[in-house]
Amino acid sequence: MHFVFGGAFNGKRKWVRAHYCDASWFSAYEGDALPTYSEGNVIVIEGIEQYIKECIEVGMTIEEVCRTFQQMVTDWQQWEVSKSQVIVIGTEIGKGIVPINAQDRAWRDACGYVYQYIVQQANVVDHIWYGLLNRLKGEKE
Repeated sequence: MHFVFGGAFNGKRKWVRAHYCDASWFSAYEGDALPTYSEGNVIVIEGIEQYIKECIEVGMTIEEVCRTFQQMVTDWQQWEVSKSQVIVIGTEIGKGIVPINAQDRAWRDACGYVYQYIVQQANVVDHIWYGLLNRLKGEKE
């Protein structure tokens, strides 16, 4: 699994599209549902933070969100065993001012926990900042 993260509008999508041209693309920003089975050789899941936000908005606790996404990561790892490559794109939302609204704080916290788990499980982790790649985990390009 390859995790790509960075600030909003920092070039994550552009970088992934340039490196994974023939991917099946699932975007929370486009209203796509999370894939439930492997749908190609390369699968991109964009906007993981938005999928997490949807869970918080329907009343899931942070712990429930974490368990749900841990199971998804396990599923994605199984897809990779069957020859699919999974790329997950997430926007960094944990820096800056702590939200006043309890639901927004829960979303931020859940994202932090889920991102930590994804980073632990991913083979490659890249931080994209203003279009520049900073490889944090995995072999250098």
